[in-house]
Amino acid sequence: MTTPAHAPQEGLCATLLRGWRGVRSLNALQALAPHDRDRVLADAGLTDLTAPSVLRAGHVDTLLPAAIALHGVDGATVERDRPDLMNDLQRVCALCRSTRTCRRLLAENCTRPEHALLCPNADTLDALR
Repeated sequence: MTTPAHAPQEGLCATLLRGWRGVRSLNALQALAPHDRDRVLADAGLTDLTAPSVLRAGHVDTLLPAAIALHGVDGATVERDRPDLMNDLQRVCALCRSTRTCRRLLAENCTRPEHALLCPNADTLDALR
């Protein structure tokens, strides 16, 4: 299967990092040689300080897709055309300190403007509409 020439390529490091979660992923990341670890983190837009929070943030898999849909964005298109942007959206969501409120708002079928008051990704999502 070939990829169209115009489609951005996601780096192997970013692909691996996106699939990692929890303690095993942190252990695997720490087991890398320092230069390789720095490359993986840089490829995903992370640092040694932010990586643990991002890798442990299980809420991203449920809340981010719901937020993307609420803001009227096609997540599959972003994932396919702008994997770098999707990495950034995931990182910002993972570092958000309002996950309980976000979960509640999304469960209560809040409006886009209500969610935008809380979501650090709101401006980016609105720009993608």
